[in-house]
Amino acid sequence: MKIFKENVQWVTKSKGFDDESGPSTLPFEGEDMDEDASPPSPPRPQSHRRSSSTSGINEDHFNLLNGRIDSLTSTVDGMQLAMNDLQNTATTIQATVDGIQAMVGGLQSSVDGITSMLHALHSFLGTGFPPPPPPEI
Repeated sequence: MKIFKENVQWVTKSKGFDDESGPSTLPFEGEDMDEDASPPSPPRPQSHRRSSSTSGINEDHFNLLNGRIDSLTSTVDGMQLAMNDLQNTATTIQATVDGIQAMVGGLQSSVDGITSMLHALHSFLGTGFPPPPPPEI
């Protein structure tokens, strides 16, 4: 099978090609037909085409290109999985930080309660305990 570009389209031709049914065309993604300022030339007669050794992309090139595209697709999929794992880890870390902040808030409330009880006990007993320090802001 031969694959080559003809009139801004990728065209495949294989053994037993039927000229009357026309070539099989493959759309080329990302190619803008407006980029080519000159109008497309009409197809040349079959006898004027370049030899098969110099025209277009051969099957080996096509298979190599497909292999590289598959490899890149696998790499992108792997990167997407890694990003999802990182996002899950970040969510877990944020939940842990939120839990620690809640515990610190609870401990601060406990310290405030104990301090209030000590002040009340100091006032009740009237003993020689030093007065409490002013609250820190």
